[in-house]
Amino acid sequence: MTAEFHAAHASGENWAAVATELADQLQTQPLPQQALAFLYVSEALAADLGSILTFLRSRLSLEHWVGTVGIGVCGSGRAYFGVPAASVMVAPIDPNDFHIFEPLKTDNDLDAPELQRAIDRLQPIFGLVHGDPGAPDSLATLSELARLGSTYLVGGIASGERGAPQIADKVVEGGLSGVLFADKTIVQVGISQACTPVGPVHRVTEGRDGIIATLDDRPALEVFKSEMEADGNENSIASGRYHVALMVPGSDTGDFVVRNLMGVDPHNNLMAISGDVQVGDTIRFVRRDGVAAEQDLRRMLADLQKRLPGKPRGALYCSCVARGPHLFGTESREMMIIRDEIGDLPLTGFYGSGEVCNDRFYSYTGVLTLFI
Repeated sequence: MTAEFHAAHASGENWAAVATELADQLQTQPLPQQALAFLYVSEALAADLGSILTFLRSRLSLEHWVGTVGIGVCGSGRAYFGVPAASVMVAPIDPNDFHIFEPLKTDNDLDAPELQRAIDRLQPIFGLVHGDPGAPDSLATLSELARLGSTYLVGGIASGERGAPQIADKVVEGGLSGVLFADKTIVQVGISQACTPVGPVHRVTEGRDGIIATLDDRPALEVFKSEMEADGNENSIASGRYHVALMVPGSDTGDFVVRNLMGVDPHNNLMAISGDVQVGDTIRFVRRDGVAAEQDLRRMLADLQKRLPGKPRGALYCSCVARGPHLFGTESREMMIIRDEIGDLPLTGFYGSGEVCNDRFYSYTGVLTLFI
């Protein structure tokens, strides 16, 4: 009989109340003795992460833990913001089938003998990472880590104003930490960008360093205005609803990375975005609002279910601090949609300052991983 995943989430007045409630929920059923536990806490409990970890490790008799801190945390059908809260999931994965690594701070850390031995042993094709927003240079190790064994990575960057500790079997700080899984670990991953495409894909024919002058040899701002007008919002340049999506080269799914529209120059028909752009790059305009967010989330969930080889056993959700109630209207609406579409699975996750999918960082996205 296959061991089950178990999850719990709770809020309370302080860390002890939250941790006790989590342990009580999880101990209503026997837990697997060989397992990996995921722990996410809200920023109100950032300073208490070590105490929570010590308490849960002792109560649940589980040795291996990963996790971090977020503006919000989530469980199946529920999200918590602005209160002391935490979410846990216990995955019945043998310790021989994963490797937890402490923060990678430079490319040299990727050559550490212990990490290299683990990669050789596991042949990982999937991994989970957590990063420190206060160490942006060290986050550059993401793409190099993904190349080691062609590993597909998910995860997110810690968020909150009370520090950004991570868990890699103990509380750690800085860099990029996480866990790599053996190739026998089966997952399916979906990403929701909360966007609706507006108009077709264009090629940058003049532009550099975040400035777009022409698209398909037409003035960039002229193209943008015409597509907003077709979308019924010709006067919404300053609304913040429209963004520029940089198409990912080589993607067979039309993947893109969204960048903010920083400003326009109507005299010269120029546009400025929060990202580098060069001649030959392909882009498209997208609209982001509550309606687009829900439509795209449901689209992602439907697509994910079509790819499932079997019923999911557990789920991990890394979402953006700008989603949640900001896009979906109420605190738990986003998580209720996920539960309605895929069922009431054991689930844990958090709302961070940036999301990881494959080998790059995103923003405004929700990355859902289903364990099969």
